[in-house]
Amino acid sequence: MPLPPDLSKPVFQLFPRMADRIMANQCSTCAENVGEFKDEISAKEYSISGMCQDCQDTFFQPYNEDEGYEVEE
Repeated sequence: MPLPPDLSKPVFQLFPRMADRIMANQCSTCAENVGEFKDEISAKEYSISGMCQDCQDTFFQPYNEDEGYEVEE
């Protein structure tokens, strides 16, 4: 499991519930258990934002200029 984000960052001071979730091994965005990451870049992103793999996949999904964001079904 990668290191959790630095909870002294200003965003966690402004949104303490996010910090509480991270301390409970939950995603800072969806509050689900963090789980596994598909690659080292995703694990590193967790150490920055506290987002689980599913939230990262949604947040960083490719953008198609003709159709907008792709939506997985």
